[in-house]
Order: sequence, then C-alpha cells, then structure tokens
Amino acid sequence: MKLATKLVGIIVLGIIVILAIDGYIAIQRDTEILEANMKRDSQLMGRALKDLIADVWQKRGRKRALQLIEQADKEEYMVKIRWVSLNAPPNDPYSPRMPREKLGMVMQGQEMSFKERKKAGAGYLYTYIPIRVDDKKLGALELSQSLSSLDERAHHAVNRIFILAVILLVLSVIAVLLLGFGMIGRPLHRLVEKIRRIGDGDLSEPLSLRGGGEFSELATALNTMCEQLNDAQKKVHKETAARIAAIEQLRHADRLKTVGGLASGIAHELGTPLNVVSGRAGLITTGDLTKQEIMESAEIIKTQSERMTAIIRQLLNFARRNSPKKTMIDLRQIVLQTINLMTPLAQKQKAKLCFASEDVTAMAKIDTGQIQQVLTNLIVNALQAMPQGGNIEVGIRPEHAQNPENSKDSGKEYFRVYVLDEGVGIQEKNMQNIFEPFFTTKDTGHGTGLGLSIAYDIIQEHGGWIEVKSTPGTGSCFSFYLPREVEK
Repeated sequence: MKLATKLVGIIVLGIIVILAIDGYIAIQRDTEILEANMKRDSQLMGRALKDLIADVWQKRGRKRALQLIEQADKEEYMVKIRWVSLNAPPNDPYSPRMPREKLGMVMQGQEMSFKERKKAGAGYLYTYIPIRVDDKKLGALELSQSLSSLDERAHHAVNRIFILAVILLVLSVIAVLLLGFGMIGRPLHRLVEKIRRIGDGDLSEPLSLRGGGEFSELATALNTMCEQLNDAQKKVHKETAARIAAIEQLRHADRLKTVGGLASGIAHELGTPLNVVSGRAGLITTGDLTKQEIMESAEIIKTQSERMTAIIRQLLNFARRNSPKKTMIDLRQIVLQTINLMTPLAQKQKAKLCFASEDVTAMAKIDTGQIQQVLTNLIVNALQAMPQGGNIEVGIRPEHAQNPENSKDSGKEYFRVYVLDEGVGIQEKNMQNIFEPFFTTKDTGHGTGLGLSIAYDIIQEHGGWIEVKSTPGTGSCFSFYLPREVEK
C-alpha cells in the first residue's frame, strides 16, 4: 500500500507540475495576445480621431476640438480618451499620466503604448497618439484602458488549474484505494509475508498470485527457491546425521582403544581379589574350618566378589556406547570415577593419581560419558608422557574466564578441569598441531593421533575450550573449561 501511494503520489505531483507550467504559459500567451489587441484597438481608434481633431482644431478652434474629444470619450465604454499637452507641468489638468521622461519618442511624433501597475494592484494601458495642431504646438490623444480584464482572465485560469488539480488528487486517492491496494498493495503484502516466513524457516504453503505480471513471476521464483531450500535442508540434515554417526563411531572406537589400554591394569587389579577368593574357597573345601571361620571366609569372598564386580562394571560402563545426553551432574563425581578407573593402569606404570579440588559442588550440564572420555584421554596421555612414572594431579577450579574462540563472550563463570603431569613435555614446534586429527609424536602402535582431536570437539560442543601449557623436560598441564551451571 505504501508503494502504491508513493507511485500515485509521484504521478499526481508530476501531472500537477505539468498543469501548472502549461497554465502559466497559456496565461502569459493570452495576456500578450490581449495586450496586443488592446494596443491595436487603441491605435486604430486614436488614428481615426487624429485627423478629425486636427482639422476641427484648425477650423473651429481649440474649444470645439476638446468638446469633440469629450464626446468620443463618453461614447467609448472600455477606453478613456483625453487630450494631453506634452509640455504641460505635472499638476496641469492636461498633463499626461505617464512621466515626461518616458514620452520622448511621442514628442518626436511617434505613437507609443505603456503599461503601468499601481501599488494597489490596478493596472492601465496608455496609448499616446501625437497631434500637431499648428507649427508650434504639439499635443496628443491619451487613450487608457484598464487591465482588470487581463487580471480576471489570469485569475480564472489559476482557478481552473487548481480545480483540475483537486479533481486529479481525488481521482488519485480513489485509484490508490481501488487499484493500488488491489493490484499493488495486497500482492506486495502477501510477498512480504512469504519472505518473512522464509526468514523464520517456514518453507511450506506455496504462494499463488493471480495474473501474469511481475508479482506473479516473483511469487513463482520464491516458490521455486523454497523448494530448492527445502531439498537442500533435507540433504544437509541427512549429511549432518551421517557425520554425527561417523563422529560417534570414531569416539566409540577411541573409547574402546582406551579400554584395551586399561585391560591389563584392571587384570592386575583383579588378580588380588581373585587370589583371595580362591584361597578362601580352598579353605572351606578342606572341611577343617569351624562354622564361624566358614562364615568369615564366605563374607570375605562376598566382599572381594563385589569389588571385582564394581571394577568390571566401571570398565563396561566406560566402554558402552550410549546416545549423547546432557544432564546436570557434579564434575567431582565424574573426576573421582575416572581416577578410580585409571588407578590400576597408573599403578602398573609406577604413577600416582591424586585428586585436588576445592570443597565445593561443581555442577555442570554435560554428557557424562563424553567428559569421562576426555578426562581419560588426557590421563592416558599424561601416563604415556611419564615412562619412568611420577605424579599426576587432576583438579577442578572455578574461574571467571573469557572464551578465546568466541569474540562475543565478554567473560563468565567456568569450571576448569586440569590434568598436570611430570612428563617429558611438548616441543614448541608441536604445540599448534596437537589438536589436529592424526597428528602424533608417539611411536608407531602407541597412538592414532585422534584422542586430543576428539577431546577438543567434545569440549567445544559443551561450550568450552581446551588450553595447554607445557615445558619440555618438566611436564604439561591440559585444562578444559566447562560453563558453570546453577542447578534449578
């Protein structure tokens, strides 16, 4: 509707300007023609009276000639005729109405016409016809006509143009309401609504506009674009689902690889309780134990069986492939579970795992399995970086930080989970590549180079990031940041 109003308004304005210019030119032309006719009529009338006045003046005297002029003036309604003396002073009754300095050509015997406008707006056309009544005396007939008829014609012309402009404006308003809204406003409004729906992601309901104009072609183009976008979205969703499945499969494979590394340590961990169970069972079978001793041995067997069950369950839970699901959980619980799971492997490599954390609840919305996988990868890397053994510190710290990978992050509360080792460290030249897929500095058969890359992607999906600080020969500290959540 706004576009239709603007278009019609521009057209109306253009027509009004054209009418105004045309009216101005027509008024000027009519005025010039009327003035020319008035001059011609005055000159013809003055020439007709000129010879008669000169003849009467010479034969019958000045008085009779003036009477004749007065009689001619009475008979003419539109023209005032009077005798003027060109040499008369300004206050003389026969002095001309035009200033003497303008009548130089008349004094030389030439007919002249002058147009004069008064301050009040009244205007007159003066025509002077010189008459020589004797050899010494030169006078003239002064014929004056009012220009009010010209002013009236101009006024009527202006009124006519104004009325035409008003009529045109009314017709234009009607055109905007009837034609503009129906032919431009309504289709344009439907097109805008369609574009807004597309912006909101709604690609359904094809738009249909009647007629074969530009709006109809635009609607067809929008419908075609929506179909193409819909097909592209389906393709993207399909490819995204395949990519997510591939990533999950890759993460699961990495988890199983870690399980393989944990198996030997857990086998060693199971050895002790198995020996206890076997020994106690052997004592029972001898039949030499009292009833009380049999009860004590059975209780010990039960305790060791539960211990072995717990160890195996932790390993199975870690290896099991689950769908990603974020829940509110205490990070301290995840860290402790992971440390318990990794302790047998650490002991096998003469390393010691210790937990350092402030005595506060560290609630975060995470996928437990994924975060445990990240932490396990970091601990495994730390163990591999300490072939001679050493201490590994795992801790949690609340910190106010800013995500270096998000320029819009102005800083908020995070939990920093870190793994600090006493290993060989990382060379400066390798620091920028450690998170790249398949990049590894380990010997063949000791790593695929996917662990840190997978960990990096998982932390990013949780809205955080990973930082690394390392000194060759001293050790490394891997830290990952997770947004701090308030449990509702």
